[in-house]
Amino acid sequence: MKKHHKVCHGDFVPSNIIITPDGTPYIIDWAHVTQGNGAADAARTYLMMNLQGRIELAEKYLRLYCTKTDTAKQLIQNWMPIVAASQSVKGIPEERELLMKWSNVADYE
Repeated sequence: MKKHHKVCHGDFVPSNIIITPDGTPYIIDWAHVTQGNGAADAARTYLMMNLQGRIELAEKYLRLYCTKTDTAKQLIQNWMPIVAASQSVKGIPEERELLMKWSNVADYE
């Protein structure tokens, strides 16, 4: 995968966003911050929302992310097997079926 030098949150999910009464959003919980490819970070966020059953929100997030960052959806989709495999090592039984489906989509030569 292409190497980037972007700031990646590493755990960007709705519970890590605080919105003040005046509507200003703040992103919290930067414990997993790293440098890398923003598409990988977006793929992980999309995956986590799906695992939480927030499928409509995940689709909206992906659509907005791609539009705001001028990123092709395919670039994020290329990261899906990798982030799914990474999440699968946590061994959460309720996630296994979806993670196996997503991590088993790469083409090999």
